[in-house]
Amino acid sequence: MDKEEAQIDVTGRFDYVQAHSGPTMAKGFRFTFFYPYSGDANLWKLRPNTWTSVLPSAEVDARRSLLILRMENTSSTSPEQLKQSLESQISSIRGYIGWQAQMVSTFNEQLPRQVRESVEHRRKDLEKLDGFAAVFDIPLVKKPGMPDFKPIEMAKKVSRPLPRVPATGVKPEPAINAEAYEEILRIIRHAGASFEGTPQTYAAIGEEGLRDNMLSHINVIFEGKATGETFRKYGKTDIRIEEDSRSAFVAECKLWGGQKLLGETLDQLLDYLTWRDCKAALVMFNKSVAGFAGTQEQVRPALTTRPGFLRELSAPAGEWRFVFQSKEDPSREITVHVFMFNLYVAPDRAGKKR
Repeated sequence: MDKEEAQIDVTGRFDYVQAHSGPTMAKGFRFTFFYPYSGDANLWKLRPNTWTSVLPSAEVDARRSLLILRMENTSSTSPEQLKQSLESQISSIRGYIGWQAQMVSTFNEQLPRQVRESVEHRRKDLEKLDGFAAVFDIPLVKKPGMPDFKPIEMAKKVSRPLPRVPATGVKPEPAINAEAYEEILRIIRHAGASFEGTPQTYAAIGEEGLRDNMLSHINVIFEGKATGETFRKYGKTDIRIEEDSRSAFVAECKLWGGQKLLGETLDQLLDYLTWRDCKAALVMFNKSVAGFAGTQEQVRPALTTRPGFLRELSAPAGEWRFVFQSKEDPSREITVHVFMFNLYVAPDRAGKKR
């Protein structure tokens, strides 16, 4: 407690005569009381559901965790009156604290139920999304006599699968399973390697020609399921594999033009994808840069800094695999495998035949 003498404004009080215009002052005392408190200082600013017409007031020193009450009156006031006024203020404050504590306790008791209800609501929303409830494999049938490619052995990270959502009453959507996805990537890898083996042959071919060659390799294996320059949601995409008029695999082919173009191409590819798509490929052809190793070093920093990047997955040497967040549904993840093929031919060898 702190006390001091003070001039008290008694203007308008019936027990003091107003002898002139303006405020009337009288001798008195000012008392300051310091009450330590514990808890969240923000609660002092909040009014509980239960409250009175006369609100208690005080100063809050959050740094020192002190509640400061000031009371003043004239010297004619008895100590009992001051004590009674102080006790009334403290009683009112304690009452408000009690009402708040009851609300906080009730909320904390209800919180687990609210969390469970939110999770259940989210699960029901996911069940409504076609393709989340059940996924079937698109029948990508190999033609008789086609050779198999030797798969690159990769350690597969074991993850705990989520519980399978019941398929009852939900129409499944076309989707590419992991095995078919890897098979398509092996075809692209094999075709790109053949391009690199004879760069003089393909150096003069433009972007569309390279795309058509890549497309022919895929159709040789999968009986015409792949198409080029087909319309998608926001524009055209270079290669897609579809079933029942729905795309399950989308690929974009581009000539290398630097990190900026690479990022823009990724954005273009993600714009094509609807929420049904979850697997894609980005195929880049280098025809203009002699230092191919330096070009490869630009891929990772260019794509890992793009909006929506989540993580990088393991991939064969000279390739990259990234996971991005769907632009339409943040809960969906899109896998993008990136290839970079070197078709650069030095000017002094451009006209030479093999």
